[in-house]
Amino acid sequence: MAVAVLAAGLGWVAVRGLSGSLVYYQTPSDLAAGRSAAGERLRLGGYVLAGSVRRVGSSIHFVVSDGAARTRVVDSGGVPSLFKAGQGVVVEGVLGRDGVFHADTVLVKHSSEYRPPAPGEILGPVELEAGG
Repeated sequence: MAVAVLAAGLGWVAVRGLSGSLVYYQTPSDLAAGRSAAGERLRLGGYVLAGSVRRVGSSIHFVVSDGAARTRVVDSGGVPSLFKAGQGVVVEGVLGRDGVFHADTVLVKHSSEYRPPAPGEILGPVELEAGG
């Protein structure tokens, strides 16, 4: 009997621990379908559309798409050096009543394939389009 109680207790701890470590995110299609309410803190995942990235003052504006829907994003927290158009991202923040996602964290998805710099290639900071 004690072994069964101990096993059940360990199972409960394992399930609770794993469920807290899983990371979920919404897609632009989920937002378009109304699966999240304005003001709700969440994660949004998709790809940064080419030509949509621009710096406006201290924030960065871009559009995230999942291929079926698009969501405009305004980030005030800064972007990682690997951030670029066409890149997969997960942004954390709040969906505004205006339909714009207001992010404070940008996580860049990258491939697991490593490519060393070509001979003579110098890696520098990401250049963003200036705009207003």
